[in-house]
Amino acid sequence: MSSTDKSKAKAIATAIEERIIKRELKPGDRLPERLLAEEFGVSRTPVREAIRQLVETRLVTDSSGRGAVVAHLSISELLDAFLVVAELEGLAARQAAKRMEHEQIVKAFDANALCQKASEVKDTQTFNAMNMVFHNLIIQGSHNVMLQGQLNTARTITFPYQHYVSSLPGYMAQSVEEHNALLSAISNSEGDVAYQLMRDHVRLQGEQIEDVIHHLERQNNPTVGQQSPYIKGYKMV
Repeated sequence: MSSTDKSKAKAIATAIEERIIKRELKPGDRLPERLLAEEFGVSRTPVREAIRQLVETRLVTDSSGRGAVVAHLSISELLDAFLVVAELEGLAARQAAKRMEHEQIVKAFDANALCQKASEVKDTQTFNAMNMVFHNLIIQGSHNVMLQGQLNTARTITFPYQHYVSSLPGYMAQSVEEHNALLSAISNSEGDVAYQLMRDHVRLQGEQIEDVIHHLERQNNPTVGQQSPYIKGYKMV
C-alpha cells in the first residue's frame, strides 16, 4: 500500500471512529466498502485498511457473511473493558500526582469548569467533549508514553458507552464533584488517593451498570443493523 493510501486509511478510520464515539453510528450498523469509498472519494483499498484498523481496536467487527459492522460488545466484555480502563486511568492519575505540570493542572481545572457549566444546562455533548479534555490532560500529565498508548486503545472501546452514561440523571453533576476531588489530590501530590478516586470515577457501578445493561438489551431489537446515513460531508483531499 502506498503512503498516500495509508494516510487516507488513517483519516477514514479516524472519521468513522469519531462518528461511533458520538453515537452517530451505532452497534450493528453496517459499513459497506463501496459506499464508504464513494463518500470519501477514494478506492476501496484505503477503506479496507481503515476497516482493518478499526477491527484491531474492536470498534468494528468484520465477517464474511455481513461484512464490516459497528461492534456490539456483550455485557461482560463491556464491564471488563471499563475495569481495565479504570485501572489504567487510576495508574495515570497516581503518576500525574507526581509528574503533572502546573500548566496542565490549570487547564484541567478550566476543563472541569466548562463541564460544570454544561452540567447546569444539561448540555451532554459539550460535557462529553470537555470531560474528554479533562481526562486527556491527566493521562498526558502522567508523562508515561507506554501507559498513554495502552489507554488510547482501551478507552476507544468504552467511549460510545461512556457517552451514554453521561446522559443518566445526576451523572454530570456528580462527575464534576469527583473531578474536583481528583484535582485536589493531584495538586497535593497524593498519588494513592488520586489512583483510588480516578478508578472509582471511571468504573461502572450500581445503577449505572443496570442502566447500561438495559440500554444494551434495547439495542437487540429488530431495528438494529439497519443502515445509517454516515460519513456525510467527508471527502478526501
